[in-house]
Amino acid sequence: MFDSETTRSASTVSNRSATLVKIQVAAFSTTYRAGQKVKLLADAAKLLLLASALTLAAAASPAWSQPVNPDDIAPFEVTYEVGNNLINAGTAKLSLTQSDGLWTYSLKTEPRGILKLAGKGHILETTTIRLEKIGETAVLQPQNYLYRQDDERRRAVDASFDWAEGTITHTYRGEEKTEAITKPIIDRLSATLLIMNILREDFDKTVLQVFDTGRIKDVAFVNDGRETLLTPLGEIETIRVLNKNARGGSRETSTWFAPSLDYVPVKIEHRKRNQLVARLTLKKLRNRVSDIDVASPGAENSAKQ
Repeated sequence: MFDSETTRSASTVSNRSATLVKIQVAAFSTTYRAGQKVKLLADAAKLLLLASALTLAAAASPAWSQPVNPDDIAPFEVTYEVGNNLINAGTAKLSLTQSDGLWTYSLKTEPRGILKLAGKGHILETTTIRLEKIGETAVLQPQNYLYRQDDERRRAVDASFDWAEGTITHTYRGEEKTEAITKPIIDRLSATLLIMNILREDFDKTVLQVFDTGRIKDVAFVNDGRETLLTPLGEIETIRVLNKNARGGSRETSTWFAPSLDYVPVKIEHRKRNQLVARLTLKKLRNRVSDIDVASPGAENSAKQ
C-alpha cells in the first residue's frame, strides 16, 4: 500500500502531466489554425489573381497587341473579406493608381487575430503597366511584376517584360529564366485590367497563357452566364465566370462580376474537389461609379449618381 504522501505526489504528477498535455494540445490546435489561416490568405491571393484573369476571352492575337478601350481603365480600390465557412482570415485589398505615365496595380492581404500577432499572412503582389495608345484603342504592356509572402525568400517571384525583344525574364527560388513570348500571355495580376473591356464585349470560352508563380500556364475560362446575387448591398446582377487549369485538375474558381459596379468582382469562390477552400466577398469599393462600405448604414444607396 502507498502512504498518503506518495499518493498525493503521484496525483500531483498526474495532474501536471494532464495539464501539460492540455497545453500541448491547445498549442498544436492554435498553431494548426494559424497555419490554416496563412494558407487561406495565400490561396485567397491566388484565387483573386486567377479570377482577375477570367475574362481575357477573345484574344486571337498576342496579348501585347490586344486592344482595350482606354476609357475602361480608371483608378479604383476594392477590399474583400477573406474566409470560408469555418474561419475569417483577414482582408485582401486591390488598388490601381497612375503616376508618370505608368499604372501601378497592387494586391495586399492583411491578416487578423493570431496571424497578425505572429506576423504571418502578409502578401504583397504588384505590377507596373504601360498603357500604349493605338488610335482610339490601347494595349496593356506589363513592365515589372513581383510577389512577396511574409519574409519567405523561397516564395518570392520577380518578372520583367521586354516587349521590344518579345521576352519575359523571371526569377523564382533563386533561379532566373528568360523565355520568348510566342503566344498570347499576360501576368496574372495585369489580367485584371482587361476584365472591364472584355466583359463589355462578352465571350463564351477561351484558353490563354498566364504567367503565374514562375511558370507559364494554360488556363481555361468559361462565361457561365448571368446570375442575380443577394448581397449586403441588396440584389446585384452579375456575370459568373469559371476558371480551371486547361490540362485538368481538381481546382475551380468562380467569380461574379457586377456590370453596375463597373464590372468589379463582388464575390469569388475557390473549390478543390467540390469543397470550398476560400471565399472573397466585397467589403469596400471606391471607383468612378461607386463609393461603398458594406459595414456602413445605407451602404446599398452609396452608388454615385
